[in-house]
Amino acid sequence: MQQAPSGARSAESSGYVLYFQLASNGARRACSLTIQAESANEAARIFRENWSAIESMARDGVSTGMVGSAPVLLAMS
Repeated sequence: MQQAPSGARSAESSGYVLYFQLASNGARRACSLTIQAESANEAARIFRENWSAIESMARDGVSTGMVGSAPVLLAMS
């Protein structure tokens, strides 16, 4: 049985889900980002290389979009 890297979980055909927190004005928000990628390592690479765009999406409340060449879905609570 293979395991995904820490922080990335496979959602089968719907992509890889990565979890992170965002702090704003002293409050923390839990976020999950689903990235369409061929592997968990590729999803993690896309996440790291495009962090500034992902952070902007989260701060602006944008839930879907493209990060690099990968479609993404962002959920916040």
